[in-house]
Amino acid sequence: MKKPIVTASAIALASATGAFAQEAFDLGEIAVFANKAGEETELKRTGTTIEVVTEEDLQKASETTVADYLASLPGLTVSANGGIGANTQVRIRGLDGKYIKVMVNGIDVTDPSQPQTQFNWAGMTTSSVSRIEVLKGSASSLYGSRAIGGVINITTAPQGDEPGTRATVAAEAGSEKTRRAEAAVTHRTERGGLSLAVNRVETDGFSASAAGTEPDGYKGTQLTLSGDVQATDVLRLGFSTYYLDAEGDFDEFGGDGAPPYDENNTTDTRAARAWAQLQTGAVTHELSYTYYKNDRVSSSNGFDSVFNGKRKKLDYVGTWTRSEALSLTYGADWEQENFDSGFDRGEETSTGLFGEVLYAPTADLNLAASLRYDNYDSFGGNLSGRIAAAWQVTDATTINAVAATGFRAPSLYELNSTLYGNPNLQPEESRSLELGVVHQFGGGSFVRATAFHTEIDNLIQFVTLSFVPFAGQYRQVPGTSRSKGIELAGAWAITGSARLVANYTYTDAKDANGARLLRVPRHDAAIGVEADFAERWRGALTVRHVADRPDEFGTVMADYTVANATLSYDITDRATAYLRIENLTDEDYQTAGGFNAPGRGVFAGIRAAF
Repeated sequence: MKKPIVTASAIALASATGAFAQEAFDLGEIAVFANKAGEETELKRTGTTIEVVTEEDLQKASETTVADYLASLPGLTVSANGGIGANTQVRIRGLDGKYIKVMVNGIDVTDPSQPQTQFNWAGMTTSSVSRIEVLKGSASSLYGSRAIGGVINITTAPQGDEPGTRATVAAEAGSEKTRRAEAAVTHRTERGGLSLAVNRVETDGFSASAAGTEPDGYKGTQLTLSGDVQATDVLRLGFSTYYLDAEGDFDEFGGDGAPPYDENNTTDTRAARAWAQLQTGAVTHELSYTYYKNDRVSSSNGFDSVFNGKRKKLDYVGTWTRSEALSLTYGADWEQENFDSGFDRGEETSTGLFGEVLYAPTADLNLAASLRYDNYDSFGGNLSGRIAAAWQVTDATTINAVAATGFRAPSLYELNSTLYGNPNLQPEESRSLELGVVHQFGGGSFVRATAFHTEIDNLIQFVTLSFVPFAGQYRQVPGTSRSKGIELAGAWAITGSARLVANYTYTDAKDANGARLLRVPRHDAAIGVEADFAERWRGALTVRHVADRPDEFGTVMADYTVANATLSYDITDRATAYLRIENLTDEDYQTAGGFNAPGRGVFAGIRAAF
């Protein structure tokens, strides 16, 4: 099995905050988890634009949260109703969270109790995260519903196959009385290993509402534990768990609400996945079971609103490897989701069948094709497919193309809400195209251009009833929403110790009526430089400019430019002290209309590995 090369960052080398590769950019040496089997696939075989963020990238980053880091990557944007702990959405190429599947250590962590099933990035910091892969474009033919925009796969705790024990610890303190601490340890032998990661963040915060005065704090603890063992020569067993206990204040739209300012969210997440992998000749079989439970309580104006979501999933995946040029992945899965808010409740069961072929007819051409059929209790079946190609025109130039269909099943809330639900809803359906080219100059320098186009039909939207105040219903609306644009990215090795990266994304995203999608910037650019400027000293400066975004008021939010900086010193070969400054110029801006974004923040910390 080919393992990822974590010292280089796939096509994603254009991240403005990280991805300063130390090796030459080489599509043939980077392996990613782009296939349903969960095994590493050489990037050149996927035909897909995939952003890869390594542990080293995140340690160099000046951003506190994963969402803010992702926003520096081409094609990704973020909006938040305040600081850490506030409701936060990541978008891929203009498509918001309900179109994005999010995985943590193989566990689907999207919340089925949300109005639209999605992941809230509110409290996920970069602590204990060792790798992130962002698969852009429709992946419904592999992952089913909610993957029209793409898939974000997060891996925590130190990884690797080398026997021995590795441990890392870190602590940080800074503005708004923010404190972070993390510890992770991995122990591996010839037959298996165990990884544990735990992190804690606390902050007094600031007023999330632009019209507010009192600060909105947050505190959360996240823990992940995973392990595997080679039980026999042909059987491998493993598991992974995910735990989150968080509490955060929030502001209602338009202000702090009434004293005693009791707007508060608590989140309690428990999830686990167990798997068994059996090797029979040229075929690898993997059977897994996943359980996810998320309990949320939202308190405001003396009332508590409870939202409980559960997911159970049984998944079989088989992989037949004929040769390095030909492989077939196939399988089936069963999933049951339910939610209960005390007032509303619902349940949905689905089954899926899929197959994927990777074929290289020549050394320079790689093809991928996948097909999936899903069947839901509420509305029956849905078929989605995907074809992709990567052609290495020369040793330095590669062209990739993708065509795919996808779907988003109506959420449990959209189907079952007593006040707003509609049991007759059908899935949203999508078509997407992508064409890209990347050229390598050697020494890690490259340029890349990718054009993308996604259309979504049979849209599910909340439709107000003009004749009844405050009433409405989720309905299918006619028309097609479209998100199209181009991503440009590049990296240049200035010297042997300095590197410049830049990216720019133009996005034209409109709903079925031709109105622009809210909070999606038409222009998003980032540029960054990193350098080793003295013995043991390293520094980085990144600047991101966002322009032309519509907000909920029917106006265009003000453009903004945010600069971040980091400075680090290697105390020893195993310990590093660092200083981070977020929003260096103290820019006053908003990513969501009516809600503040963080001002200048200064943070100091130390990180050590053993």
